[in-house]
Amino acid sequence: MTLSAFQKNWIPKIENELQSTFERMDFDGSEELRTMLTYHMGWADDKGGGKRLRPLFSLLFTGALGTDPEKVMPGALAIELLHNFTLIHDDIEDKSEIRHGRSTLWQRWGIPLAINAGDALFSISQLTMLGLRETLNPDSAVKASLKFNQVCLHLTRGQHMDITFEKERAVTEADYLEMVRGKTAALIGFTAWLGGLAAERDDTILSTLYHFGENLGLAFQMQDDLLGIWGDPAVTGKSAASDLLSKKKTLPVLYGLVHSPEFRSMWQEEQASSEKLTRMTEVLKTCGAMESVQDQAKSFTEKAFTIVKGLFSHQNDYAIAIFELTESLLQRDF
Repeated sequence: MTLSAFQKNWIPKIENELQSTFERMDFDGSEELRTMLTYHMGWADDKGGGKRLRPLFSLLFTGALGTDPEKVMPGALAIELLHNFTLIHDDIEDKSEIRHGRSTLWQRWGIPLAINAGDALFSISQLTMLGLRETLNPDSAVKASLKFNQVCLHLTRGQHMDITFEKERAVTEADYLEMVRGKTAALIGFTAWLGGLAAERDDTILSTLYHFGENLGLAFQMQDDLLGIWGDPAVTGKSAASDLLSKKKTLPVLYGLVHSPEFRSMWQEEQASSEKLTRMTEVLKTCGAMESVQDQAKSFTEKAFTIVKGLFSHQNDYAIAIFELTESLLQRDF
């Protein structure tokens, strides 16, 4: 079975299970809160709320390790819910007005209500993770919940670093990698780790699975950094050069600040006209920032491939789909 076949089978099921999770939640008459969350998740207007790749990874890893993917479903859903909690808060913190081609939650309902909605989604993710008590043994369910909360701390620490980078003058590539290991890579690492836990693998294997996801997460964020500067708004759902406009110190920006005096000079100016943003993207590309980041993303992807190939010497359809999905994440369109 190909990746597309797995996506066709599992993504609608993930979507249905997510909606069922919301239907079971007691909002105690607060229909506006429910409406806000269903809007953010993409169900209120059928716009779609993302590709649900993180829960898919957990299902695929569980299957690749010879276990019924249904066993990990509560945890996979919790991962997607937690991811969406971070998106709500990230949009506020980054002042992002558009996500998936439409207004972000804070733009429609205001910052205070959006913060509160994000907090509600965090709580729902925690409650959903506890559903593993019904599918795994009690010790594994507790272990999953503990790891999940550790990952939550890593996520918020990574976001803290990302925000403080905006005011710090000297941010190194090593600083950037440390930030991404928390903000992005920790959750992707957890998706693979959880699949191994559901398949009852030992801690050595679980650690190896986590490192696969961590390397993939680093590559994924680097690709996201490229899309945040050179991405097509019709594909990314965000305005062009959005990361330059918001002054985010992404990896291409850090490269440009070191290697291009012209880019460094423009970056230090306060006003950012559309003509200036266009010129900045051109200068970054000319000085080698795009190529350098593409090379690094490729390197981390190859590390991820090396890890996962060692785990699946006897490949089943789920393992093959993991290889396909890993490769596709590095080839997202500009």
